[in-house]
Amino acid sequence: MEEPTILIVDDNPVNLKVLRALLLKDGYGLIAANTGQAALDMVRENPSFDLIILDVVLPDISGIEVCRTLKQDPRTSHIPIILISAQRTDEQSISNGLETGADGYLTQPIDDRVLRTWVKTVLRIQELQQQATTADKTVAEDDLAIFERIRRLAHAVNNPLQALYAAADMLAFHFKDDPRAQTLVTEILVNAEKVAELVGETSMMARQRLETLRKKQESQS
Repeated sequence: MEEPTILIVDDNPVNLKVLRALLLKDGYGLIAANTGQAALDMVRENPSFDLIILDVVLPDISGIEVCRTLKQDPRTSHIPIILISAQRTDEQSISNGLETGADGYLTQPIDDRVLRTWVKTVLRIQELQQQATTADKTVAEDDLAIFERIRRLAHAVNNPLQALYAAADMLAFHFKDDPRAQTLVTEILVNAEKVAELVGETSMMARQRLETLRKKQESQS
């Protein structure tokens, strides 16, 4: 199976370099764009990207508007998008970003483990959704219903967890001189990552179950 292709949209060369370095560790195919319009043109021309990592602040069109435009277009609405902000954001800003249809919202500087965990989770959920959407009609409706519930649950967990990550990040910034606060923030992040990993593992198990059912049906036909 081909490795997922990720579009990274950021006008800051340093940010692009950092994101590339982090994601290349997992062998993803990476393509970059440095403006919102360039990203829109690339995705419209080839709506087969598996994920878009999109900076909120761009020189021409805001990442929020790019996300909204792509999510409103039936040809591109299926592509998961993770918004990234270099600025400290409040809860309302994060909520506004997620309301555009984004699948996640991270703030810089980005923790290596957090980014890689969320990319894996979002891609697994996306793959499960595609598997369920294209499932053979011979697969039992009850099984498909279970897969769909798992997919919806996994997707629904994304937004609260992203808000939790952002809140922990802001706490770490405001209480950077308080060792006890920093310890608590670390505990929050560790447990949030555990939840993210569980979501990813659940999605993967559902996908593998669907594949097993298909192979079983093929052998019986």
